[in-house]
Amino acid sequence: IARRLRTAVANGLGLQAFLTRDRDQEVPLDERTAFANNYKADLFISIHANASRSQGARGSEVYFLSHEASDEDSRRLAMAEGGLVTPGVPQAGSADVALILWDMAQAEHLEESSALATHIQEELAEVTGSQGRGIKQAPFRVLVGAAMPAVLVEVAFISNADEERLLTSEEYQGKVVAALVRGLARYQQQREHRRGTTA
Repeated sequence: IARRLRTAVANGLGLQAFLTRDRDQEVPLDERTAFANNYKADLFISIHANASRSQGARGSEVYFLSHEASDEDSRRLAMAEGGLVTPGVPQAGSADVALILWDMAQAEHLEESSALATHIQEELAEVTGSQGRGIKQAPFRVLVGAAMPAVLVEVAFISNADEERLLTSEEYQGKVVAALVRGLARYQQQREHRRGTTA
């Protein structure tokens, strides 16, 4: 999905996209946002397949960073995907100043992250039928270091047998990618409009 999104963003929106990895390899969560920061990226989108104890759970969810999880499921998910992190609280082996700067940078982009999450989830919901899942917040480790608007996108539940099958379908992957591009386009238009009215 990420590879197809990179191509679709370039062809459909005229934007350049970089992947934190282009093959099946493990990249530490902190390095992913460091990669985006090094490229001075405008946005950071982390794409995942979701999982739940409930095999009936289905649909997409989009998260942006917060100090506290918006609900218990979000807290559990953040813990499963790299551990809970409280922005601004020193972690083992991390410099206090660096964490404070990261927290300040993310706080500056919180409103933009919320807008990006909203547009992406609204478009994905049309494909996945998950209008009720909404936008959520959680202290995901992969989002903490981003010095730009950042979201984590759960495109489907791999723990749901039907959605697991869909994730292997090129047709479904194409629908997900098209929804992501539409969400990005709406966000881009809204941001340009805001900048135009405040310039």
